[in-house]
Amino acid sequence: MIGLNHYRAMSLCLLATIFLVACTRRQQFWASPTVREIEEVKSRTVPRNGSLLRESAPVRDTSSIRANWEIQTGSDNQAYFQWLKNQLGPEFHVTLETTSAMTLVKQIEGDSYTIAVKGSGDRTGTVVEAA
Repeated sequence: MIGLNHYRAMSLCLLATIFLVACTRRQQFWASPTVREIEEVKSRTVPRNGSLLRESAPVRDTSSIRANWEIQTGSDNQAYFQWLKNQLGPEFHVTLETTSAMTLVKQIEGDSYTIAVKGSGDRTGTVVEAA
């Protein structure tokens, strides 16, 4: 009788542990490769002197998945864009760059991942909108 209760308790603990691990945000076992790519890129676009202000969950339509997020950084646009190119290169290459916007593209197996960033800042810092 004690052995059976011990077995049940251990089974319950094991199931609870599996549930907790599966539910953590970092462990997205069920997420598509594109959603995992979005999460990785998002984490790589926030510099040490910055923070994630706002984000939207990925939205799927018939031909794409899109996510948006906003970053606050202590850098100006030029410094942030240079940092971002170093952070994402050589996987992503720049297809457009102005003083306030930049677009980077990564080609994978007949598909492409595009990051469009728009900075609205000055010398004291920038708010960057990324998609």
